Amino acid sequence: MGRYMAGMATAVGVAVLLSAAGGVASADSFGQLNPSCIAVAMPSVQGVPGSAEDAAAGVRDLMTKYLSGPSIKVLALESRLSSQAAEEAKQKGCEPILFTSVARKTGGGKLARALGQAAATSSWYLPGASTAAAAAARAGAAAGLQTASALASSTKAKDEMRLEYKLQSASGQVQFGPRSETRTASVDGEDLLTPIVSRVAETLVTASRPPRED
Repeated sequence: MGRYMAGMATAVGVAVLLSAAGGVASADSFGQLNPSCIAVAMPSVQGVPGSAEDAAAGVRDLMTKYLSGPSIKVLALESRLSSQAAEEAKQKGCEPILFTSVARKTGGGKLARALGQAAATSSWYLPGASTAAAAAARAGAAAGLQTASALASSTKAKDEMRLEYKLQSASGQVQFGPRSETRTASVDGEDLLTPIVSRVAETLVTASRPPRED
């Protein structure tokens, strides 16, 4: 019995030391990774009676736009399936992967018409450089802004939008989240998507910074 208790005490002591040293990682320990690249997967979209694919691409592009900055490289993935997105991210050397889902509670059929209009006019021009990469970036930013505008044009007071998100490695390990952001419209025509995406991006950028050393 004495040896058993001594062994238990040693095991508990080791567990405490590992926890104090950060050896037991949580899903919110993303800041310890300090990634140089985040891959943004195509989100799943629910409650959208129009083109879900167009809406998903717009959300992905808007998220990419808000995450982009000097400290983190951001890559918009083209794969539609989560398994293929993980393989694409691995091949392009960009991890972790940001998986998101968007759900909107609303009524009527105006959302479908608005999204159809956004898809039909997805060639908005944004000023900038004339390189192929810059042109692709402009097109992505335009699509994201158009999706937000189209959704806002059909939003009615008390409509609700919810965005769930998590960061995950290509091997399937969750590194941050899952978390969610929700916003309810207080007036007709309110843009719900952009503020939600902005908050999520700010949370991720803040969490990606390495912890300060005292």
